[in-house]
Amino acid sequence: MIYTFAILLAPAPANLPLGITGKPIQYLRSDRLIAAIEPDVDIEALKLLPEQSLMQAIVHHDRLICELFNNRTLLPLRFGTAFVSISALETYLQEENEKLLASLQRLDGYAEFLITGSAIAPKSEVATDLRGKDYLLAKRSQYLQQEQWRSQLQQEVLAYRQTITDNLNLDLYKPEFQHVETQGSEDVRVYALLPRSQVAQLQQALRSWEDQHSHWQISWSDALPPYHFLN
Repeated sequence: MIYTFAILLAPAPANLPLGITGKPIQYLRSDRLIAAIEPDVDIEALKLLPEQSLMQAIVHHDRLICELFNNRTLLPLRFGTAFVSISALETYLQEENEKLLASLQRLDGYAEFLITGSAIAPKSEVATDLRGKDYLLAKRSQYLQQEQWRSQLQQEVLAYRQTITDNLNLDLYKPEFQHVETQGSEDVRVYALLPRSQVAQLQQALRSWEDQHSHWQISWSDALPPYHFLN
């Protein structure tokens, strides 16, 4: 099987990082596209690896893609993506040529960032000495306060995203967002597709927002391949 890590624009990179089996990867060119590949990988054997070895292979897959992504735009492929032969891969690159080129053009100069926010909830406790109707009213008030808090957080997440957008020249840059709220806590994750060249400026502009919303603790990941923004 022809294990395939990512699709890039020609020409092929100079570096040849080691693949999953410990051998240098190769590059297959088809017109303006380059596939980063590792030939002769036994996919079925890969699936049968012990859990720890399988996780190491997945980490190595992602690390290799990130290494290639440090130097150029690419389309990352899922762990385990493989083709039965070189000709099958070439056929795929030819048939999907326009779509792949359009995706690479759309993502050129962009990176994915995972923005994680943890909100510190205000303390709200019902007095232990309340009984009967007073206790029920206090519990209802506590519930309403919690709902109001959650609504406030949702609005603030949207405001944070809007602040990012407001600090970009939309004629030049088109940010994209995917919002994922972690269940059971105030933690919120936002995947953002942003222009790499503008990130330092954006983070500087966002510090004033964070100063005004001190109940939030916000962190950004390093620049990542656009895993969540592929067409």
